[in-house]
Amino acid sequence: MNQKDKRRHLFRTFVRSKGLFACFSLVLSLLLIVGSTYAWITSDDERVNRSEATRKQLSARIDEEFDRVFHWAPGTTQTKSIRIKNDGEMPTLVRVKLEESFVSFEVDKTDNHREDANPENNRHGNANLKVYDAPSTITPIDVKKVDTWTIGNTYEVSANKHYKATTAVRNQLYVYGSLRTTPLSEIVLNFTSNRVIDDSNEISGKSEYWFYEDGYFYYSEVLDPGEQTQALLASVTLGAKYSNEYKGALYKLVPEMDAHDISKTFVDDWAIDGKEVKKVYEGNSRLPYLKNEGGTG
Repeated sequence: MNQKDKRRHLFRTFVRSKGLFACFSLVLSLLLIVGSTYAWITSDDERVNRSEATRKQLSARIDEEFDRVFHWAPGTTQTKSIRIKNDGEMPTLVRVKLEESFVSFEVDKTDNHREDANPENNRHGNANLKVYDAPSTITPIDVKKVDTWTIGNTYEVSANKHYKATTAVRNQLYVYGSLRTTPLSEIVLNFTSNRVIDDSNEISGKSEYWFYEDGYFYYSEVLDPGEQTQALLASVTLGAKYSNEYKGALYKLVPEMDAHDISKTFVDDWAIDGKEVKKVYEGNSRLPYLKNEGGTG
């Protein structure tokens, strides 16, 4: 039997052996599956690596200097500094809006009330907050969750001591230069001197300032990576005439920040076309697509 005939005989024998043929088929299938998976992982890794090599991250953060106040006396001022820092990898434009929330509680005008035959012994209370033994609602007031600051909800001081909300303001947008209604009118936001202006001010020749329009404070400069804005807010003062009616109230001031790259799309994304704030950026050499009609350099 020549070599060719031997190979034919071996092949026929192998095919007739179903066990050997099945084993070979199984090994072949596994190799195909493993091979396909490895190729997919390799391809995916290559796409990620190419993207990482060219992608720059847009990121900014709010830097605050503020200590939570538990007993805030009328007529006193607390530091509340707000700045924005570019902690990303590309030039950034930023704007900020401020939202206020407030909740006060029921006052018990008859606490410690006692009638006595001797008028000198009569006591008619000292306007402390009215205490409830148990919560009046399923959802208690959570200091960290403003959506729970609702009239009728109760705030737990201890297991058997709860206050019931009678006044509530949630996420109210701060409007610069406007008069707020009571009780927010007694909480004064002190902005950094000479750093906040609006359309009533001249912007020519100014730099590193915040321009207010329609609820937002826009920073006048492009922030490069690692750069920080001038402080928007310096402190908050509780008015000296703050009413006893609002003793024990909760107040929260939340800054919300938007960051955008310096591409032309920010004009549409922030809808500033036709607004006064657009003049802040016109003439800025970092934003060459805007017409030079004055503004920052």
